[in-house]
Amino acid sequence: MKKFIKKILNKPMLFVFLVVLILYAPIALLMPADTSLRAIVTRIGIDGSPEGVEVSAVVFVPTPNTNYTENYKLFSAEAENVALAFQKISRYAGKKIALNLAEMIVVNEEISSGNLAKVIDSLTRSTDVLNNVPLICTNESAKDFLNATLNLNSASDLNVEELIHYSQDKVYNTESNIESFYQGYFSPQKISMLGYIELASGTSGITTSGGSSASGSSDGGESSGGSSSSGASESEGQATSSGQGESSGGGEPQKKNTLLNEGRIAVYKDGTLSVVLTPEQLKGLNWLNPRCNESYLTVYNVTDEVFTNATITFKLLRKKLNINVYFVNDIPVFEGNLSLIMEVDQVKQENLDSDVMQPELSIISPELRNKVNMQAKKEFKVAQDLMIENKLDLVHVYDYFKAFHPKKFERFLNSLYDQSNFLEGVIFKLKITPHISL
Repeated sequence: MKKFIKKILNKPMLFVFLVVLILYAPIALLMPADTSLRAIVTRIGIDGSPEGVEVSAVVFVPTPNTNYTENYKLFSAEAENVALAFQKISRYAGKKIALNLAEMIVVNEEISSGNLAKVIDSLTRSTDVLNNVPLICTNESAKDFLNATLNLNSASDLNVEELIHYSQDKVYNTESNIESFYQGYFSPQKISMLGYIELASGTSGITTSGGSSASGSSDGGESSGGSSSSGASESEGQATSSGQGESSGGGEPQKKNTLLNEGRIAVYKDGTLSVVLTPEQLKGLNWLNPRCNESYLTVYNVTDEVFTNATITFKLLRKKLNINVYFVNDIPVFEGNLSLIMEVDQVKQENLDSDVMQPELSIISPELRNKVNMQAKKEFKVAQDLMIENKLDLVHVYDYFKAFHPKKFERFLNSLYDQSNFLEGVIFKLKITPHISL
């Protein structure tokens, strides 16, 4: 013992460590878990309401179990603004709301048709939600959307966040979060783009049977989901129901919903929803998106030395994009030069025993090259018409001309009666050089 004390005295840091351990270890052991004091919100939904907004929150509820499952509940409240709505949700949950771990924010088309920027500004100013949280739009109620996701919260199951990140990286190739929304909102053209996932009733997509919406008082309330098996409870006179199967009161079965991610994207101008791009429009737009390197191109009625009236699907492996902007007789020309590295993925030809084959091609014939060029231009023309019709500069024409020909472009804008419709006076060109990967 004497040696131990002498050793401690010779090493003051060890003595300090023991003192800290004695003083603070009992406090740490007796301190309640943070989840018992705070409601951890993982997903947020914002809808319009007669009062102002309806805010829904998926809250993580810690529950001991032996399975790889998690338990979540959906709370919602209507109020004049987002801050007051979260104050109500905090009362319903009986805990302080924590939003710094939120993984997704969903808004619907109805609230997007107003000034969404004001709603998002209210959210970021009055809460601790992070700016890199994915922000997406849906066609139906955001509350119903979150309700449908409750079954996907299992730790070992598919979740909606994975769908969003996949689309950001592989489909529309642009960020879809609060920060990117504001960057577009404050840009010269005031254009922002958000991912779009539908709440549908078809057979395609992810079919779920999330918890039913709370009924009764319009003030808000709760519905349980995930792995929860608890029965109905009440909050301020509002009935709730279990997350799966039939309602706890023996009523009608839960309605199944389908989360459908077709690769659509919602385009906002000046903070207001302008148009939702279809997959075809987005595909045409992506030819001038330098981040898009994974796609397919199908050409029809190909006849050359190798094929006879064939339908060929190419898989795009890589592309090199160069944008040239210049003037011809004071008319702006926006030219995209694309070098595509592709491989033949599938071929359908009438005179083949097998409808599908993968031939080894080393070169592209002039006929096939022309078909590829015409098909890509046809796809881009769909996006071009949409941009002109809706006055949306989705390929950054304004930025390119302002950077490389600012004076000429300013004279061009001043010559227009309506400068917001300047895309109508721009000539678009797309030049494609396809190559086969060996």
